[in-house]
Amino acid sequence: MTDKRDFTYSAYLLADKIDLASYRKDHPEHLISSNSSELYFQTSEDKFMYLLSYGVAVFANMKPADIQWFLGRVSSYCINWKEKSVEDDLQVEFLSDSQIQIGFAELKIGRFDHPVNRMVMLHLAQSVALDHYSILMEQILRSINTHTDLMRVKGRILLSKRKALRFIGTALSTKNTIAENLYILDSPEIAWEDEFLDQLHRKLVNHFELAQRYRALENTLKIVGDNLEVYISYNNHRESSRLEWIIIILIVIEVVDTLLAKFI
Repeated sequence: MTDKRDFTYSAYLLADKIDLASYRKDHPEHLISSNSSELYFQTSEDKFMYLLSYGVAVFANMKPADIQWFLGRVSSYCINWKEKSVEDDLQVEFLSDSQIQIGFAELKIGRFDHPVNRMVMLHLAQSVALDHYSILMEQILRSINTHTDLMRVKGRILLSKRKALRFIGTALSTKNTIAENLYILDSPEIAWEDEFLDQLHRKLVNHFELAQRYRALENTLKIVGDNLEVYISYNNHRESSRLEWIIIILIVIEVVDTLLAKFI
């Protein structure tokens, strides 16, 4: 590829999804590798772009102006574009030996090739995605807590069944997306037969605290699910009671109508 050097990696969560098939069809130039969930490009001798189906774009060793140009091109292939993207950067120094050194604010890697480059970009993408999902779930949890406080103070719930189901849909969609796309606990395929890549994967997971953040997100998802189950159960009971009263009222009306018919 290129001589070893310092790289700046920049990741952006742009949308819920990126239509990779259409992007690949329209822009096949500089494509190094691809599958249904990712496209990896070498746009020049030492500049790289990585697109992931779950809405993340990662750039390596690109100037801000170049990144903005590519983001503008990618935007037309995004589904549910985010007006405010989640972003993160990472500085990496590539060493001459075959070691991996990760400190609090530094990352040094003794190998530089496409698989290593992709591995770094993949984990930065996952970190940004987890940030986005965590923010989303925290927003939902805050909204649910508003209704919980109302239930505690006034003894009633104003959260409709439809809105509760929408919250559940968002939570389940997030959970499914994480399960399908993020390699938090298991190594990605490119590391299965490469000891260096497997070691790099494990160190990057620790560096970004992906496992801890993933478990925290799982816990938030569970809290959201437990709360929403209570609300839906309450709404179902309320609807059942309403139907029972409607039936009782109809029966009373029918009885009264029958009695009136007999005496009039």
